[in-house]
Amino acid sequence: MKLRVFLLSVLLILTMPSWADSDPNFYIFLCLGQSNMEGYPGIEPQDKTGVDSRFQVLAAVDFPKLDRTRGTWYDAVPPLCRPNSGICPADYFGRTLADGLPKEIRVGVVNVSVAGCKIELFDKNTYADYASTAPSWMANIIKAYNGNPYQHLVDMAKLAQKDGVIKGILLHQGESNTNDKQWPSKVKGVYDSLIKDLNLKAEQVPLLAGEVVHADQGGVCASMNSILAKLPETIPNAHVISSKGCACHSDHLHFNPAGYRLLGKRYAQKMLSILGYEISESKEGQEQLVVSTETASRTVEDGGTGPYPAVMVTDGTLATHTIFRPKDLSVFGETNKLPIIAWGNGACANSPWEHVNFLSEVASHGFLVIAIGPMPQEGQRGGGRSKSLQLIDAIDWAIAQNKNKTSPYYSKIDTAKISVSGMSCGGLQTLEVAPDPRVTTAVICNSGILGTPGSGMPGMPGLKKDHLEKLHAPTLYILGGESDIAYNNGMDDFRRINHVPVFAANLNVGHGGTYRQPHGGEFAVVATAWYQWQLKGDQDAAKMFTGEPCGVAKMSGWKVEKKNIP
Repeated sequence: MKLRVFLLSVLLILTMPSWADSDPNFYIFLCLGQSNMEGYPGIEPQDKTGVDSRFQVLAAVDFPKLDRTRGTWYDAVPPLCRPNSGICPADYFGRTLADGLPKEIRVGVVNVSVAGCKIELFDKNTYADYASTAPSWMANIIKAYNGNPYQHLVDMAKLAQKDGVIKGILLHQGESNTNDKQWPSKVKGVYDSLIKDLNLKAEQVPLLAGEVVHADQGGVCASMNSILAKLPETIPNAHVISSKGCACHSDHLHFNPAGYRLLGKRYAQKMLSILGYEISESKEGQEQLVVSTETASRTVEDGGTGPYPAVMVTDGTLATHTIFRPKDLSVFGETNKLPIIAWGNGACANSPWEHVNFLSEVASHGFLVIAIGPMPQEGQRGGGRSKSLQLIDAIDWAIAQNKNKTSPYYSKIDTAKISVSGMSCGGLQTLEVAPDPRVTTAVICNSGILGTPGSGMPGMPGLKKDHLEKLHAPTLYILGGESDIAYNNGMDDFRRINHVPVFAANLNVGHGGTYRQPHGGEFAVVATAWYQWQLKGDQDAAKMFTGEPCGVAKMSGWKVEKKNIP
């Protein structure tokens, strides 16, 4: 009898899964798909830092330059798929998941993906035929996975199971199967095979599938998302992750780094919910889920002279504009918010290249400045034509960011304090949109409504002088003196405005102003003081404009006139 019990025990040990002694607190996630799960090439500096050692990647191939060997765990610093891939949804999925889980739990990912492939490449029954017709570049990727990406994923997953427990499968694929109504059933075949071959229980291993580039980003395969939406009808434990608002590259096929960050966060939020961890609504929880959608940044000069050194950035959710903001947003919140300044450029330019020193200086005093046009390159001149409504786009975006719990600007923006501002043509654009009831002040630089509407350069708003009656907020004119081509127009505006507080400040520097001088020159000093008074209620700054003589009048070379201002 004892011998039979002993033999039975030995048999049980021999038939137990190889992962029976693995760490139950090491959560493993399998990742597969095509190029968007690989990660489109391009990894930004911010993506190479801040990776918690609790987030690991099992190298599915060798990474010679990174000294990574296939089948070994490493800190999950991108790239995670292959040596030449970029960041992908798995990157910020893992980071966010590690942040949201108890500290004793680790997260690991295994990524086997093939650019351009159909889902058929991961089907055990069809992969060989599909691979035999693959173009040479895809064939080389398939070769890296020993000719069979599905089996390679299974082999890597079995290695991972020795160390942890598979908790889910992440899929991003579908672009190459666009409009294929059989796609959900094909995915089910792959999912069912993974469950069987890895000895998993389907009810314990959800499948998370991300949408392709959304229609709101002009996604060229966006029609596929309606088919993706049907996946839970085929796989009960499947969940579709929205790509709405996830920024993309100019090909409208691949996400850009900001888009991958946001999409990865959404994968993680869904997984946290599935695992039973509530997404906290507290400040701490909000910080954990913050998603940076910025795709480029540059410091102008030294960041400005204000108390909040500024940075110039491109945000993937408003790539049509350039944002100047304090580098450190953590100091802003309920008691210290960022007023909004929307800026229009001279010559109706769709680029703030001429004003970066000025705008950076203003931002360094605690303002969110959003200028029309993409971020200029070093030495750039020009940038195409802009439109007045781009100022409204800037305001709408800032208000939306303030409401968005995943935005770095969440609850940090003062949406009740908004300025429209601009120089020359941008000043006319400012006047055109200034009647918007959300506007609390307007700043018109080197500009004024022309005496003959339509006589200006192409693209200028053809405003008439009676438009000034629509102004409803305190208005500042900063002009370049009598040598400024806009001097007569601006001063004529001033004389006609009698129903709102209005201040005209002149420095005899001509139409070019002082914008390109270090820190924007004296124009920046005057404009910043006005913003501090009108948008922050700073009474010391108010003295630059109130009293006789006011502070600006005491500055060398400045001449001032004012109405409805004490």
